[in-house]
Amino acid sequence: MPDERRTLIWRESTESVYQLPTPSKIMDIILAYPKSVWFIICTEFCERFSYYGLRTVLVLYLTSILQYDEDESTIIYHLTVFLAYFSPLFGAILSDSFLGKFKTIVYLSLIYAVGNLVITGSSAAVSLSLSNQRYLALLGLILIAIGTGGIKPCVSSFGGDQFDLPAQEVYLKKFFSIFYFSINAGSLISTSVTPELRKGVQCFGRTSCFPLAFGVPAVLMLIAIFIFVCGKRLYKIKKPESNVIVTSFSCIYHAIKRKSSYVSSNTEKGHWLNYADDKFSEKEISDIRAALDVIYLFIPFPFFWALFDQQGSRWTLQATLMNGRINFLNWTMKPDQMQVMNPLLILFFIPVFETIVYPLLAKIGIKKPLQKISLGGFLAALAFVLSAVVQNKIIGGSIQLSDGEGQLRVFNGFDCNITINSTNLPVYNLSSLETLEIRYTPTSNETSFPIVFIADRSCSLNLSTLNLTSSVSIVEGKATSYFLTRLKDKFELKKIGYFDDLVKPKNGSPVLRILNSDDLSNKVLTFKDTDNNNTVIEINLKSLTTNTVPIGKYKAFLDNEFISDLNLLPASVNTLILQRNSGHTDSKLVVIENGNFIHIAWQLPQIIVMTAAEIMFSITALEFAFTQAPTSMKSLLAAVNLLTVAFGNLLVVIVSEVRFFENQAESLRSSPLYSLPSNSLSQPIYTTNDII
Repeated sequence: MPDERRTLIWRESTESVYQLPTPSKIMDIILAYPKSVWFIICTEFCERFSYYGLRTVLVLYLTSILQYDEDESTIIYHLTVFLAYFSPLFGAILSDSFLGKFKTIVYLSLIYAVGNLVITGSSAAVSLSLSNQRYLALLGLILIAIGTGGIKPCVSSFGGDQFDLPAQEVYLKKFFSIFYFSINAGSLISTSVTPELRKGVQCFGRTSCFPLAFGVPAVLMLIAIFIFVCGKRLYKIKKPESNVIVTSFSCIYHAIKRKSSYVSSNTEKGHWLNYADDKFSEKEISDIRAALDVIYLFIPFPFFWALFDQQGSRWTLQATLMNGRINFLNWTMKPDQMQVMNPLLILFFIPVFETIVYPLLAKIGIKKPLQKISLGGFLAALAFVLSAVVQNKIIGGSIQLSDGEGQLRVFNGFDCNITINSTNLPVYNLSSLETLEIRYTPTSNETSFPIVFIADRSCSLNLSTLNLTSSVSIVEGKATSYFLTRLKDKFELKKIGYFDDLVKPKNGSPVLRILNSDDLSNKVLTFKDTDNNNTVIEINLKSLTTNTVPIGKYKAFLDNEFISDLNLLPASVNTLILQRNSGHTDSKLVVIENGNFIHIAWQLPQIIVMTAAEIMFSITALEFAFTQAPTSMKSLLAAVNLLTVAFGNLLVVIVSEVRFFENQAESLRSSPLYSLPSNSLSQPIYTTNDII
């Protein structure tokens, strides 16, 4: 959570901000502090609850309710974070140059609250079309990002304005500790509670309740505004002063502009900023030069935040493919609740690093700030290596064919045994509704040969003939599937598409292919979640269909007739056989490739390593920048630091956008996961939020 927590530690880098007041001193502190600061601390707690509560469940709302795919959801999530960390620049300018801190906080908080209400309304407006719900949600996210970002540089400094210095300097230092604690407390509680509100309650005909998950943070934001305004008569409100950010940018622009006019002359002024000496003082120029030297160190920062902030997007999506059941508590952890580990570990790691880790690192020569920053960057990269290991374990291995080898797969749709004869193959006995899988080395790139199917006599009531002579093809390096079914009262061998794709989808979703006889093509197949019996998937069996589906346990119904129970695991490849035999419908789920439904605790190592990286990289870098920056430039560097978070999220957006267009292009160039004949229709599967 790269926001005020770092700024506060930076602000007090030369002092210890890691120790909270002991219980015995709490009452003394309360009495000694200006009463106005408690309004500010309570406001910050409610606002951080609102922000992190929304952010925790956002990516699941985008995927399950608004039906964006994973790349699109990642783009929207990180664009929202980008705007939230870009707008502080304008919030600081608005506060210091025009409105002052109090009015800026009030006005932008109102925009913030409206955004909360808009996105809550979009999640509750089930009667609206999907496109209108999306427009409302995006508008709400924009308003929230502008509001939270705009007040970000104002709240803590407004709290600092309430103290009489130097008489209350000792209390000012402890104020930032308490302020920092309120941020973590709000974050910790909201990341724990909002996922429970999302999934633990049913509303508006859904098995989840995003309106409640968004509505509670919205109420907390309204409470934050009320508390803040109630303290107005106690606040020390300072008038706006000249803004160092505006001054700095003006100086830089003027220097560049004036230097360009000296290109043809022989006049040299040394550093390029010195060309602004006609309008700005020597001290202003010197301070800006020093600040730019520090900003140069911020160049790699966006890469760190690009990794760090994916905990709320890609890592949450990864957690949806994992088993969160904790048996001894009789409770299931929600995918988005794993984010609560970060603030928990932050509170634990800060004193541990100060008292144990850093002294140990100093003994092996790692004690300089840049050494710690470098080690933090390495740990962030390591965390993503661990994440890749977990993802690989979830997806598991795909089918591997040896060089020169092809695979033949035959699905038996009959409720009787079939004997398979061919001069190219051994004799096989294929049981009722079973699947034959053989590997064969063709004599050329593609080999076709005749094959004879002989049905058991128990099939005589269903078929006019018990024999079928056909041919199959095996292609080197490919898997080819056939469906043994009926055409009216005769045997039929259908080739399923062109080739089976041997690669599992990268998002880890289960793959489900439906094979059905022609007499079922006018039926509707319905999957119902076994936990709540709500419809989540409907398929019209007009053709062979293949698609990725949500993980979960389902009951399958064919026009209200119960067919079978299905357990679709992450990264599994499944084929469901449906066929009318002797007046009833037979079904069989064939699991071609098993997935791995590993426990969500497998994410703990990557979260622990990333949190350690955050401590070493973020806090150390901010402390280093604070000590090196001129006094007048600290607000500029605070804004630039927040911009590195914004640009880190922009990097994720760019990468996700490239991946999205690559996936779109690939889908146009190639067939679906299991290719269908040109005369078949690949029907998308409709899903709802019930699966998360």
